[in-house]
Amino acid sequence: MKYFLKLSIFLLLTSFTIEFAQAQTKNRKLVKADIAFENEEYIKAADLYKKAYKKTKNKAIKAEIIFKQAECYRYSLNYKRAASFYKRAIRAKYPDVIVYLHYADILKIQENYETAIKYYNEYSKLNPTDVRGEIGKKSCEFAQKWLKNPTRYVVKPLSVLNSKNSDFSPSFGNSDYNEIYFTSSREGGLSEDIDERTGENYTDIYVSKLQKSGKWSAPALLPSPINSGNAHEGSSYLNSRGNRMYFTKCSAEDKKINNCSICVSSKKGKLWGDPQQLQIDIDSGITIGHPSVLESEDNFVLVFSANMSGGYGGNDLWISTKEKRNAWSTPVNLGPAVNTPGDEQFPFLHESGDLYFASNGHAGMGGLDIFVANKDENDIYSVVSNLKFPINSASDDFGIIVERSSERGYLTSNRKGGKGGDDIYQFELPKLEFDVKGTITDSKTGEILTAVSVQITSSDSLTYTVISDNTGLYRKSDIQPITTYDLFIEHEGYLNKTASFTTQDIHENKTFVIDLQLDPIKKEIILPRIEYDFAKWDLRPQSIVDLDLLVETLNDNPEIVIELTSHTDFRGGEKQNIELSQKRADVCVDYLISKGIQKERLIAVGKGESVPFVIVNKDGRFKEGDVLTKSYIKKIKFRKNKEKAHQYNRRTTFKVLPDEETSQSETSLLPSVNE
Repeated sequence: MKYFLKLSIFLLLTSFTIEFAQAQTKNRKLVKADIAFENEEYIKAADLYKKAYKKTKNKAIKAEIIFKQAECYRYSLNYKRAASFYKRAIRAKYPDVIVYLHYADILKIQENYETAIKYYNEYSKLNPTDVRGEIGKKSCEFAQKWLKNPTRYVVKPLSVLNSKNSDFSPSFGNSDYNEIYFTSSREGGLSEDIDERTGENYTDIYVSKLQKSGKWSAPALLPSPINSGNAHEGSSYLNSRGNRMYFTKCSAEDKKINNCSICVSSKKGKLWGDPQQLQIDIDSGITIGHPSVLESEDNFVLVFSANMSGGYGGNDLWISTKEKRNAWSTPVNLGPAVNTPGDEQFPFLHESGDLYFASNGHAGMGGLDIFVANKDENDIYSVVSNLKFPINSASDDFGIIVERSSERGYLTSNRKGGKGGDDIYQFELPKLEFDVKGTITDSKTGEILTAVSVQITSSDSLTYTVISDNTGLYRKSDIQPITTYDLFIEHEGYLNKTASFTTQDIHENKTFVIDLQLDPIKKEIILPRIEYDFAKWDLRPQSIVDLDLLVETLNDNPEIVIELTSHTDFRGGEKQNIELSQKRADVCVDYLISKGIQKERLIAVGKGESVPFVIVNKDGRFKEGDVLTKSYIKKIKFRKNKEKAHQYNRRTTFKVLPDEETSQSETSLLPSVNE
């Protein structure tokens, strides 16, 4: 290397004028800076470039030094200084148009989206064949939209795991999710060496356990042989039983990172065995890492990141399967739907088959964004989606792990407000909150209707009843997601009305506002009082009189169709009560038919004990809104009141069904009568 540098300098000195040769001689100070840069010692290189700049007079060389300084700050994540130096490089007329792209990238990370779009456009104009300019512009547009319309995920730092250094790449320790392994460069590791790229310690793997209190324990350093003290260990992945760990190991020589590989260690009892390098069919010298493995009885699937040839850009994601013992198949690239001209890293294979990963090549909010890829019908990852804000931010977001339900997990980010460099965050999708409300009025006069019964029945057959208040308002909270609800509204003197709504495919909190206008019945309907002997369905003489009044009412309103619904109290078996209530409804219908009422106008329904009575008007025994359920009645102390409650439940209701002039969504329930 030294010989090559000396030869290059000699040729330059003999090829140019004495004046330029003198300038070049002065810039021999750049040699050390360039060497440090090539060795990825960015903090050291930035300082050397600063010194070299002071000794340089040639404008072209000065512009290059400024650009190199910007690169150093970008790689060492000092974005504020990187932005400043990229801007200076543009003003100094640095010739490579890549300066516009990198400056725009930094502006995007700083959430300066409008200015970033300006420089992405400039880059696309100067280099139209490179799609990164257009992707960057779209990223800024998406980011501004996502910030204004965040998803429902709640993201919070998991403070106990974080330090002033970098803490990243969490991994579940088992399928119970009560252990988290993660990577850290914090003080107290096995190595005292400093990584010249970042200025931090070599990384080690730590573990934290969920305590009975619900809090995570202080992180514990994994001892040898997992952590070695002379290399970077990190980005681990454990199988569901927690007895096999895959992790990345980057060896170092002379404090320089030499090569990265994937290792596996098995746990026996409480001790981890010596790590073994995975035997993957790749060319020597290739850097690979970030393993994620799904293990089953008959198949092991590995996804990892690598800069192998045959990819689409920098680091791509590759897939391999285990063939025998520690040998794995030749890796296959996951293709252009997943991989881009940028970098794809930190994969996480969810047990559902979905693949989470980080990328700076897809349209995103800042540096690395987190994405999820879903398989199509051909078992190929073809659909990639950005997880948006707040999972993603303008900074680097990566190293995500997701629990079985996909509603909770952990990720890594160096976003604003963190404790150190990279920090670990927990995220959770809170339960959706739905409710329904509305005002009930007379459709003709607009008058507010109070004490109206609104029966709400879910698609899983749960029924709730609410009563409109003195402002005509009804309301029901605790509406469940992924459920359809039917509303049935009844009020004396009005046609019944129905409505429905669904929470299917709704992914944000919502209040359903369903205002209801009830249609008054054209002619007053006189309601009979029909009573039966206990456990019988024979019509009493008084019941005959009441039904004759109903016949008269039906003749006065020849357009209406009614449904007679009988209910019982809860005494007796459920099947017995259903049969009893049906017989009572049927006997009423049979009598009405015998009196000349058309069969098509009458429907008999037996509900048994399934729909308890709701007190509409207080009567001295019960208050308005009381639901006379089995549990409610059992708590009544006085026998007389208890029998009265049973009497309320033994009732027949008459539902006026819509005629041709009424919408099919409208019905009317006449007030109940006792049996």
